[in-house]
Amino acid sequence: MRFLRASLVLVALVTSGCDDEPVTADDANATEIVFAEGSRDARAAVAFVNDASTDAAKLKAAGVTTTSTQSALLAHRNGPDGELGTSDDALFVTLAELDAVKGIGPATLKKLAAYGLARDFGNERGLYYDVYFTELDADRLLTLVNTGDIAELDKTTSVDSRALKNIEAARPIVSMAELTSISRVKKTALTLLRAEANEALGPITCTHEEPCPSGLFCTNSETAGRCVDTNVAGRGDPCDAEGICGPGLVCGGHSDDFVGICNPEWMHDEFVSASPAAIADGPDGGISTDLQAIGLATVPTDAILRVKIDHPRPSDLVLTLENTAGTVVPVWDPSMGPLPTSLEDIPVQVPGDEPANGMWVLSAFDTVAGETGTIQFFTLELISRFD
Repeated sequence: MRFLRASLVLVALVTSGCDDEPVTADDANATEIVFAEGSRDARAAVAFVNDASTDAAKLKAAGVTTTSTQSALLAHRNGPDGELGTSDDALFVTLAELDAVKGIGPATLKKLAAYGLARDFGNERGLYYDVYFTELDADRLLTLVNTGDIAELDKTTSVDSRALKNIEAARPIVSMAELTSISRVKKTALTLLRAEANEALGPITCTHEEPCPSGLFCTNSETAGRCVDTNVAGRGDPCDAEGICGPGLVCGGHSDDFVGICNPEWMHDEFVSASPAAIADGPDGGISTDLQAIGLATVPTDAILRVKIDHPRPSDLVLTLENTAGTVVPVWDPSMGPLPTSLEDIPVQVPGDEPANGMWVLSAFDTVAGETGTIQFFTLELISRFD
């Protein structure tokens, strides 16, 4: 399996515009590294500035230090009437549009991206033409469609050639919304391209018989694991008050009474069960469906469930989650109200001293007779740590 950790792609550009920081002679003549359009960093910077909660104070906290630049960003975003959420809004679409604002340059773009990334801006997770994309799925796909060799993709995939030509003509593609607006890029093309992106840009898998390349660690060599770099600066540090860590890190275990611990990003992933499962009629009906988590550290610190269920009376349902050790924990019951019908986050209190890797089973029980339904799919997002 090929390996290219490419949730972002870097391109070298000659410095243009000006930064909020003083420009030295060396800075003025330096070749700067900024983020490619469509990369997670570019999306994070743009999404943060566009967000309704972003004001001058937050821009300052993110590294936009001058009031004139703060005002210019907000004025552009809000449009002539100065109010966000009205018909004349001029939201930023590309990184280039941000860069064109007076006072914004490579250094400030990096700060905006870092601030936005740490707060989950630019995350394209979601359903597109009924195809579910995790955060990493979307990152890899946008990288593939922006940088992949279209002629090669035409040879190696079954994607409609006309869809591929339309993708090439639309580059750079800055979001999943833009990608799915392209002619002929529908469910089949998205499914095929997602598989290709994860194959080409996903992590190396490993086993005892097939170890990792030198310098990488196999997360679970007894069965199926992933090759990861464990040497990440800041690992083991406490998260900040917002539950945020530095680059390459994820905060595990953050709660009202615990700041949480910073762990390498590879200890965080989302796994998907995409096979529909019919829920038998109550009061004793039910169904179980499973997914496999691989490549994490040994035990979980956080678990978030997302489930799409088609049922006329979701309030009749009880959901439970069984971990790889056979421990069953509650997810949802009628006392909590109707089960969310959209992909809302459902935090689940799973045992923190039992395995993270392995099979997880979601069960749905119908408590009232008269209706049937289906678990369309479910996903489990896990953050882990070494026990």
